[in-house]
Amino acid sequence: LAQDKARSLLHQPNSVVGSAASALVAMSPTDFSKFDTTYYVKSALAGGICCGFTHGAVCPVDVVKTRIQLEPQKYNKGMVGGFRQVISEE
Repeated sequence: LAQDKARSLLHQPNSVVGSAASALVAMSPTDFSKFDTTYYVKSALAGGICCGFTHGAVCPVDVVKTRIQLEPQKYNKGMVGGFRQVISEE
């Protein structure tokens, strides 16, 4: 029904409605055949790699930040000093 109405509006190509109608008619349904097992394996692998890099960079910063918040009298040399102190203690 909507596509029939869009087709009738195609006769007005210079109008905003006409251009929107031509876009509606041009849209095709999504082809789900490309979403096979390989697609999901690649997506999971890419997500795991990206997550590994993110956690590898963010978790140490979070550890130092948390220790600075919990023991400000002990970890009072900023982030870089906090990193050095955590590394030397562990």
